[in-house]
Amino acid sequence: MLEQIRYILIKLANACVVFLPNSPFQSFLNEIDKIPFLGYLNYFVPVAQIIAVTQLWVTAVGLFYLVQLALRWVKMIE
Repeated sequence: MLEQIRYILIKLANACVVFLPNSPFQSFLNEIDKIPFLGYLNYFVPVAQIIAVTQLWVTAVGLFYLVQLALRWVKMIE
């Protein structure tokens, strides 16, 4: 039963994603590999790790605000 619900939710999410526009940053991300000094910069400043930590932080804060909004909506907190 849970597998069927999971399957339906995945299909619904995939159907919603089809309507989203393409990423405006895709061309920038494809061009970033061509920067000649990027490898040297990554040796001193771990850009990949900084981006990963920032992405995790933004996700956590976003989920916090989403849960807070839902709790306020159902009047569990003020």
